Amino acid sequence: MSDALSQVSAPARKLFEVIVEQVHHGPIRPKPEGTAVPAEILEACGLDVGEFYDLLSELRAAGLIRISDVYPFEQIQLAAEVHPVAVNHFVVPANQRAFEDYIPGQVYEFGTLTVSEAEIIEFATRYDPQYFHVDPVKAAESHFGGLIASGWHTVGLAMRLLVDHFLPHGASLGSPGVDEVRWPNPVRPGDTLRIRVTILDTRRSNSKPDRGIMRSRFEALNQNDELVLSMIAVSLLRRRETAAAPA
Repeated sequence: MSDALSQVSAPARKLFEVIVEQVHHGPIRPKPEGTAVPAEILEACGLDVGEFYDLLSELRAAGLIRISDVYPFEQIQLAAEVHPVAVNHFVVPANQRAFEDYIPGQVYEFGTLTVSEAEIIEFATRYDPQYFHVDPVKAAESHFGGLIASGWHTVGLAMRLLVDHFLPHGASLGSPGVDEVRWPNPVRPGDTLRIRVTILDTRRSNSKPDRGIMRSRFEALNQNDELVLSMIAVSLLRRRETAAAPA
């Protein structure tokens, strides 16, 4: 997939990233699994119709997508050979990884971590003392039907897994922020979480040549494969080639 992407124009690569996002997370329902439609892609990418179809043709010619049906009801799918498969390891160990080791389109799954009732109550008592986070009796009478973790606790649990398994130990330079934080399902006592990370895009910094910028979708899932957290994060990573260059 990375070879094919490198052969298309930068606007086409950006459109492909949007298509990948909409195939997995697009708002239009119902639709065939693994499919995106022009309306949701256009809404997300902001292109005019003419430019959109020109870039779509470029991606199709590169073998990155398949298109079925006809205008304006096309169904757009990722080519079978470019569907990302989640893996649970990097070739390069965390203490040696740098910006160059994070490839757009790669998907990783890591975990696990189990959360207890005591942990949920302890966190919420300090930072989010709403009754359905701290009082099991009242929580049982709520629309949640029982105690649930604060969403911010869920973010913290996912962050621990990201630090332990995904982020480079020496080359991580922090993050300017995250977008689109969602908690589709609550975390409950005894849940075991894992994370899934999809690298959406990477680019070298224009202003600071020692680093690159990575945008990723972070997701946390429980033992029943239910999504409990989704967010898009921007990470700053040190570049290996710059770090290795003589002063």
